[in-house]
Amino acid sequence: MTLTISTLQGIQVLDSRGRPTVCARMVLSDGSVHKATVPSGASTGRHEAKELRDKGTTFSEKFFSGSSVHQAVWNINNVIAPVLIGSLPEIESVDAFLIAIDASPRYEVIGANASLAVSLAGAIAQAHSHKISLARLLRPTGPLVMPMPMVNILSGGAHAKGALDIQDVLVIAHGASNIAQALSWISAIRECAAREGAARGFVTNLVADEGGLGIAFTSTDQACAFVVDCINLVGLVPGLQVSLALDVAATQFFDQGNYISRSSGKVHSAQQWSDQLISLINSQPIISIEDPFAEDDWQHWSQFTAQVNESIQVIGDDLFTTQLNRLTKGIEEKSANSILIKPNQNGLVSNSFEVLTQAKAAGFSTVVSARSGESEDSWLADLALGWSAGQIKVGSTHGSERTAKWNRLLEIEATEETVFSKPF
Repeated sequence: MTLTISTLQGIQVLDSRGRPTVCARMVLSDGSVHKATVPSGASTGRHEAKELRDKGTTFSEKFFSGSSVHQAVWNINNVIAPVLIGSLPEIESVDAFLIAIDASPRYEVIGANASLAVSLAGAIAQAHSHKISLARLLRPTGPLVMPMPMVNILSGGAHAKGALDIQDVLVIAHGASNIAQALSWISAIRECAAREGAARGFVTNLVADEGGLGIAFTSTDQACAFVVDCINLVGLVPGLQVSLALDVAATQFFDQGNYISRSSGKVHSAQQWSDQLISLINSQPIISIEDPFAEDDWQHWSQFTAQVNESIQVIGDDLFTTQLNRLTKGIEEKSANSILIKPNQNGLVSNSFEVLTQAKAAGFSTVVSARSGESEDSWLADLALGWSAGQIKVGSTHGSERTAKWNRLLEIEATEETVFSKPF
């Protein structure tokens, strides 16, 4: 039986930070219900697809200070649904409809939060119509590639009220044999960090948006050394079994060509900031660094990537914002060697995959990523598996909106044929 879309409804729901976001509820002709809720970022790049919120519009709601999404929901119910009802739930056709409805490059008319919710709901419904998982829909044959987890231990920046200059210190359990072992190691490090932080007199009760500990360290070097101590304390070997990754989110403290320390107020030129990062990489077991420079500081991205010479992973998040035109420029200028893939930065499932595919073709490593404002949905794990991404980044091991993704990966590893990614 060929299934078609019988009902499509947009609903305003809440994300993990208690802020409104968009849920698309799609009902097929067999009566099955398929929902997708879109995430939202705190540290956002200005080149991301347009997240439509109600501030300054007739839909504006005082209780959410203009961050409500009634306009985006209205667009699903009154603009998108009339076009899609009766059609097949197929990724390419649903996304083609959405592009036809809003041809603006950043979905500024209907909102990328509306377009992605519908795109995802359609993909999930299509998987149901074929009686397979979303991961298997996207990768029909062969073992599913289980992505290497990249997990927050300490958080600062926009995620934790500036507890650190940078946004996150993360760990990568590259010596693990499978996802279950990797997460067991990382969970032990996260719990050790909470205990050890309290034992050393730090305030450890601030948990950041993504579940990392918001401990206020005076320097990034001190924060890294603390996490290395925790790796040692749980009986693992830093640099051999578990290494560090940094999410710098440098756009957040970039001003008129300089990088300004949140903790000390010290002003660094771009070259001084680069030298500081190189010194940190040389002194700590760091194998990955994300957004070391501001989103439009292209010159220093290229210089830095050339200097580290692929000895570490240099990830573009705010730099690329999952946009093909920016990735193309980054490939040409050798600005990075890795990309973060965030579907809500793009607005469509199919186009996000196109960006990931282009990045792989250029030799980039790929990291599928969640946002700080998440939901209990687990579709991100299926996308990472179906797209054979090398890594996944969903936050820490705390918070059900985070564990939903980890638990989905654990379920797939236990029930399907998989091979563990070894990007390092």
